[in-house]
Amino acid sequence: MFTESDIKNVSLEKQPESVDFCASWTAAKAGLELLREIIKNPVLKGLIGTVISLGDGICHSK
Repeated sequence: MFTESDIKNVSLEKQPESVDFCASWTAAKAGLELLREIIKNPVLKGLIGTVISLGDGICHSK
């Protein structure tokens, strides 16, 4: 469960105590792509595609 403190400390900039989102993006993207293939609901497929596009835009991955 997230607290208000957690929400205020979100950052995409690398900090020693934070998780590097872009370093994890390749694995997360692979999982999302697999999930998108499994799911039958077109709305959920679209949402997953949107998340993948946003992640690619943030991390400039291909």
